[in-house]
Amino acid sequence: MTKAAKRSVGTKIKIGLNAIGDLSSIGSPSITQEEIDVTTLDSEGGYREFIGGFKDAGEVALSGFFVPGDLGQAAVYAALESGDVQDFEIIYPAALGATWTFPGIVTAYNVTTDLEEAIGFEATIRVAGKPTLNLSPSAGLSALSLTGTGGTLSPSFTTGGYSYTYGGVTAASVTVTATAANHSLKLYVDGAFRQNLTSGTASTALPLTTTAAKKLTIIAQEEGKSSVVYEVVVVKTS
Repeated sequence: MTKAAKRSVGTKIKIGLNAIGDLSSIGSPSITQEEIDVTTLDSEGGYREFIGGFKDAGEVALSGFFVPGDLGQAAVYAALESGDVQDFEIIYPAALGATWTFPGIVTAYNVTTDLEEAIGFEATIRVAGKPTLNLSPSAGLSALSLTGTGGTLSPSFTTGGYSYTYGGVTAASVTVTATAANHSLKLYVDGAFRQNLTSGTASTALPLTTTAAKKLTIIAQEEGKSSVVYEVVVVKTS
């Protein structure tokens, strides 16, 4: 029997515009509802009766590896210091087509060091209002292309493909063009927000070096629907 379960690899969480990087575990809002006892002397059969009270969306726990240069982790720490309510979004893999969005405050930030373990990062977000679980996926990109001398997109773009490589680049920079009518399009470079894209229009030039590949992430979203994430690893060969 074919199983509907999907792997969690590729799940992301954003604080504002920045993705929080190098995570190995992402929780979610956990909604509970208080109960109000409305039992009276004439309640039928001697059973207690209840109505719903306030709802509480709980806390979202994060854990992973401490990366001081990660803009998302830095934003979490800044949010703890400020105490301000932030906008968060959990984006599940595209095959699921689901997201959580919620306001929250950061209530804990912890860096862990243990013998024979990588230095860890932990944080807790208190959901501060109504969370929204969106189960209607955006249509996503209808076209994706990059320009840069020598570069080849592999595999060729398909509407059901979300992970690509753009290899063999000899140019000093590349541009990316994403097409998706009636979508907001956001471009990230190595996890950091770079710019809002206009459908069918090339991005600004993205500088490359031969010392490291760059990961381009495009998040496409139709209003009122869940986001779809595309990733392109760009490799400069000379």
